[in-house]
Amino acid sequence: MNNATPVVADGTLPVLSKGCYTSSHLVRWCAAQQNWDKIHYDEGYAKHTAGMRERVINGGLKQHFLTQFIAQAFGSAAPVPRLGYNFAGPDFINESLEVRGRIERESVLDGQRCLHLALEIWNLEQDKANTTATALVLPDACWGFDQQTSVPALPAGLALDESVAEPDPAAPDFINALLGREVEAVESQYPLDMSRLRLFADAVGGLAPLHFDIKAGRDSLFGGVVAPPLFPIHALEATPGSLPLSTDLAAMGREAVNEVGRNFSRRFGFPGSGMVNGGNEVEIHSLLRAGETARATSTLVSARIKESRASGKMLMTVSLNSYFTLGGRLLMKERQTIIYRNFDNVGNGN
Repeated sequence: MNNATPVVADGTLPVLSKGCYTSSHLVRWCAAQQNWDKIHYDEGYAKHTAGMRERVINGGLKQHFLTQFIAQAFGSAAPVPRLGYNFAGPDFINESLEVRGRIERESVLDGQRCLHLALEIWNLEQDKANTTATALVLPDACWGFDQQTSVPALPAGLALDESVAEPDPAAPDFINALLGREVEAVESQYPLDMSRLRLFADAVGGLAPLHFDIKAGRDSLFGGVVAPPLFPIHALEATPGSLPLSTDLAAMGREAVNEVGRNFSRRFGFPGSGMVNGGNEVEIHSLLRAGETARATSTLVSARIKESRASGKMLMTVSLNSYFTLGGRLLMKERQTIIYRNFDNVGNGN
C-alpha cells in the first residue's frame, strides 16, 4: 500500500495536485466510469443544449480525488467511515485542480482515534473552491471484510440521515407517491475484474498500486486487490445492448449509465437534459474486492420543487442508495442529491 505522508503540525494536510484536465482526460474518465453524459466531452452539447460556458469536469471524478487525498495523508488502509461533499459550482475543461484540507478536531469513536477533516478542491484558474467536503478518518485502524459492518457504528449526529421527507405540494403527485419506496434495485452482471480497475486507476491518476496491481494487493494488509472506497457507485455492470445510447441530438448520454439514484428522468419520463449532481453524503463500510460482484438499491427520500430566475422550476431529489456484495457485505450507503433544472412543463402524468 502507499505510505502516508507527514501531517503538518497545525493540522494542514499535504496538497494533492491533480493538474490540468483536457478533453482527452475527461473522455478517458467517462470510459472508466461508464458514464456518457455529453456535458463532459461534447462542446456543442455543453454550450448550446446544457447552457454551460464550456465542458464540465466530472463530479464523479472529483469525488475520488477526496478519498485519494485522505489516503495520501493517512495511508490506504485507514477507514473513512463518513464523507460528505457539495458541488457549489462547475470546474471546466483545461482548468487545474488541487485538493486541500486540514484536521479540524479529534475525537474518539468506539474506542478508536477519529479525525474530523475539512476539505476542498481548489480551482487554480478560477481561484476558488467549487467543491467542499468534510470527512471522518480512523488513522490507526484498518478496513475489514467480515459480513458485519466493517467500521464502528456511527453515533447520532455523525451517521447518515436516512429519514424520509414530507411530500412537497408543489411536486408532481406521481413523484410524491414514491417517497419512502425502493424505486431501483440493480445487480451487476459481472464481477469486478482487474482490467476495469486498471482503466479506472489510469483515469483517476496516482492511485495506490494495491487498487490495480496483483502483487501490490497481495503484499498489502488486504491480501488482494481492492477497489477505491467510492468505487461501488460505478460497479454495476450491465450486459451489452441492455442500455442503448439514444440517437436524439438532445439526448444527454446518461440513458446508458447503469447507476442507481442518479437518473430518475430515464425511469419516470421527465426531462433529463438539465440534470446536475448536487452533492453527496456517504457512509463507507468496507471495500469491494477484485472478483466480487456488487448490487445496489435506491429509495427516494426527498423531492421538492425550487424556482429561480436563472434556471426556472427545478426538481431536487434525494435518494438513499445502499451497496452490497452478492454475499451480503455492506460496502457503502449514500444520500445523493440530483437537481433537474428543466422542470417547468412537467405535470402529474407519468
